Amino acid sequence: MASQLSRPRIHALEDNVIHSICSGQVVVTLASAVKELVENSIDAGATKIDVRLKEFGSESIEVIDNGTGIIERDFEAISVLVLGPTYAFVLAGKHSTSKLREFDDLQSVQTFGFRGEALSSLCQLAKVVVHTCASDAPVGTRMEFDANGDILARRPLARSRGTTVIVNQLFHNLPVRRRHLTDPAQLAKEFARTVNLLTAYCLVSVGVQISCVRISKNGEKIPVVSNGSASSLKDNIFGVYGQSQASTLLELTPTSSIPSDILDEFNVNDAVEFGSISISGFITKPSTLQSADASSPSASSKGRAASGARSTSDRQFIYVNGRPCELPRVARLVTDVWRRCSKEALAVSNDGLQMPASNASTAFPFFVLMLQMPTGTVDINLTPDKRTLLLHHERYVLALTKAILVQTLFRNPNVHLPSVQQSCSTLDQSVIGIPADCPSEHCTLSSPTLSVSSRKRTPFVDDSDRWGKRAATIDLTDQRSTPLRASHKTPPKSTNGVAGLGESFEIVDLLPTTETLSRQQASVHFSMSDLRAAWSTLEDNRTTPVTEVASQHPFDDIDLVSNGEFSLGSFRSTENDTAESELSTYFDKATFNELQIVGQFNLGFIVARHAQDLFIIDQHASDEKYRFEQLFENYRFTCQPLVVPQALELSVAQEQLLLNNLDVFAKNGFAFRVDENSPCGRQVQLVATPMLEGHIFGRSDIEEMLFVLSESCSRRCRPSRLRTILASRACRSAIMIGTALDHAKMQRIVRNMGTMVHPWNCPHGRPTMRHLFHLGRLGC
Repeated sequence: MASQLSRPRIHALEDNVIHSICSGQVVVTLASAVKELVENSIDAGATKIDVRLKEFGSESIEVIDNGTGIIERDFEAISVLVLGPTYAFVLAGKHSTSKLREFDDLQSVQTFGFRGEALSSLCQLAKVVVHTCASDAPVGTRMEFDANGDILARRPLARSRGTTVIVNQLFHNLPVRRRHLTDPAQLAKEFARTVNLLTAYCLVSVGVQISCVRISKNGEKIPVVSNGSASSLKDNIFGVYGQSQASTLLELTPTSSIPSDILDEFNVNDAVEFGSISISGFITKPSTLQSADASSPSASSKGRAASGARSTSDRQFIYVNGRPCELPRVARLVTDVWRRCSKEALAVSNDGLQMPASNASTAFPFFVLMLQMPTGTVDINLTPDKRTLLLHHERYVLALTKAILVQTLFRNPNVHLPSVQQSCSTLDQSVIGIPADCPSEHCTLSSPTLSVSSRKRTPFVDDSDRWGKRAATIDLTDQRSTPLRASHKTPPKSTNGVAGLGESFEIVDLLPTTETLSRQQASVHFSMSDLRAAWSTLEDNRTTPVTEVASQHPFDDIDLVSNGEFSLGSFRSTENDTAESELSTYFDKATFNELQIVGQFNLGFIVARHAQDLFIIDQHASDEKYRFEQLFENYRFTCQPLVVPQALELSVAQEQLLLNNLDVFAKNGFAFRVDENSPCGRQVQLVATPMLEGHIFGRSDIEEMLFVLSESCSRRCRPSRLRTILASRACRSAIMIGTALDHAKMQRIVRNMGTMVHPWNCPHGRPTMRHLFHLGRLGC
């Protein structure tokens, strides 16, 4: 009874506490603060908006517009929460807005903001000053606000019609956020995100000139981004990215009808009722990828530069009714269809010569997609930033998007366009054993295959050839479709002590179908959870057959454990993550030094013991990961000086990010020349590039690294192509499966794992070790 009385009672929070808590959820970053101010200016009818960021926005944010301004009678309404009829928002009153009267108005809202939270939240988190002048006012007014939105000071001010909002010392009363914002590395990251967000509004705002400048410590104004005249969408793209990007674009061609096969693919029954939905915009021309020189080592970099294609998805913009938003399914669909078309364009050049299509498989298109639909069919009230939307007719939007892309990109009627599932995942015939000269219409596979059934597929983990060439791996990166149909069965092969993957092989025919696997790569291997469970019933079902994993290397000699079940059907993609999490919790570096070597199993695995726990370690994957980390950390490029320096056309944010991380690029073999007298965005020239095994790294690798740095600020940033090359080198030099090891070599492999940054997976994603079982279950 006493303990119950001592519990704190449930009580209602004070209004100021509620306000402080909720404000921190509305404005969470520098970018979100700038976004709210720019949206309010657009909603106020402004045709010119200037954004000024002092010290990258950490000291002050100033947004100046020529909108309607605030009339004097609404000044007092700022603190008493009365709705203002003229300006697009009532400044500091929580949930005060001129855009809604009742909840049903959400179905027809046309403005960016509608909750009335932005300025109120900023007052709580920063020191806010507002200058405003309405069209009929003889003079402007300057107002300062406290954290509650009350006017602290007010005086006349000379200014033209419009409003200026100044936000000083953002997050000054939140020490953790303030320290995060002012940290140089994090500030560069926040600034880059802010510029990316402003870019989205610069592109979509036709008729609204938006510009942003950065004010340095000495007061110099450095242009960051601007959309120029803002007379049309294409002019905005030209103003933001220049002629080099604008010249690579195709305007999306509207379609009057959607083909029935596309409607069926997305399960859309009747497209007539959705006639009010339309899509327009621009996308990179796939055909321009043909300009890449296939014989050059740097063809990938040159091809992307010539085509406007990107190595990252940083220039993909989607708008719904003019609102920037994130629609991942639409973005993936556009990228997949574009890549398919680019591969077709690269496959055969104009003179009929075969050209490589690997570049098209990894590049990202630049696109601006404008979706127009009735406001009542979109739910925008999901998240505070309003960037996550719910479309009531999403399947139709996907179908319409694909139909428009097909009509715009696919000029060749003979080009086969895969379904949306096929565009992401198909089977590589060479890996699963289809001979190169085998007819495609009726091909009998000589090695074990995977049958395709109508049941829902279980996702597979990316765990490629764990057993070397013995593994039956299905590579899903080729865009060509290779569906399977069962023809007849052959008897299973029995192996003592291991449960089967299935009861038989299946000989299959290749037939047209839309069913494909959903992940990029899958590998057949055993389930450790089932293995551990099997030990609890050691005396049951002593012998169970196993399906042959690869006909060239039968596992006749496998006798790992009695009743150790190897089940493909029960394997889940989350199992690797769960096991890795368990190992990360259980192990530290000292634990690896405490492991006792039990011995080697099957010339491929090290069995080790820690107390009562038994572990199995992949000798190849572990040694490969150790070698990879050593190469990745210590590798130094051979620099190739350029005869003629290359000018890098970067955004101001990218250029600043590069200048802040010159040491990271120098470690990767890049050398630059900086001309401070040149315009911002063109101050940096590339004077030397890294070279490795005939691969010349260039502009696309720099852009990729800048994208990674903007997201993570990692000092260990490396080009992804280097990672692939070093992973292959580490794999070839590592101890192979089938190599007999003495005790000293096994101990060295295990001890090396304790020195790794991330010892749980090899560079290709295969697990290096797993927990087998606890010996206490066996009474040991």
